[in-house]
Amino acid sequence: MEGTGLNRLIRLIRLIRLIRFVGLIGLIGLIAPVGLGAQLRLADESDRAAFRGWFVLLADAAFYQPPAEITDCAALVRYAMREALRAHTAEWLRLARLPVAPALAEVASRPAARDGRLPLFRIAAGADAPLVEFADARTLVRWNTRFISREASDARPGDLLYYRQPSQRQPDHLMVVVGPSRLDPSANDFIVYHTGPVDQASGEIRKVRMADLQRHPAPRWRPVPSNKAFIGVFRLVALT
Repeated sequence: MEGTGLNRLIRLIRLIRLIRFVGLIGLIGLIAPVGLGAQLRLADESDRAAFRGWFVLLADAAFYQPPAEITDCAALVRYAMREALRAHTAEWLRLARLPVAPALAEVASRPAARDGRLPLFRIAAGADAPLVEFADARTLVRWNTRFISREASDARPGDLLYYRQPSQRQPDHLMVVVGPSRLDPSANDFIVYHTGPVDQASGEIRKVRMADLQRHPAPRWRPVPSNKAFIGVFRLVALT
């Protein structure tokens, strides 16, 4: 079997497993039909690699210098995605105040801004559904990612860990897989996320290791197949 056919078979098997796990009705509400409507895609593998590099760096750097706009987990993803697709001029670098001088390639075929905003996220069904700059966590996953696996070991840098915690006021939660960090060489399995509002506090951005998350004292936050709150690893369509 050719590589492409094998990859499709593997994805199908994983999707069947996900259907069994969350139930057909839940899956229909979670995953958008492939091929319907516009979605942000990049021109080639070099652009995807450039985007991945910037996306991961910006999510990682946000832990050290949190932008004011990041108030929950989806805001972290929106910020990193939007700024990864900017032209990283000297002025942009000055304003970004990154803790390292990035030596990263630029995305060559970045989307053009419309009325000052980038067309990033699909938010509804329909072939004519517009791409907009804002999407909440559930919409982001449903219309703008592809399901990869329920095994955290299948995650690549730039992928998202998706949880659904029904007991919380904001039940949908995302974490960004960083992997090796340009800002902390002590490990190669970092994850960055925003907690979202906690009780009366605004929450914070945290950086943890995957190994530690898998041993989290609260089992509902462990990215393991036995945890029903962990829906799985998802990949942005822009990276597929």
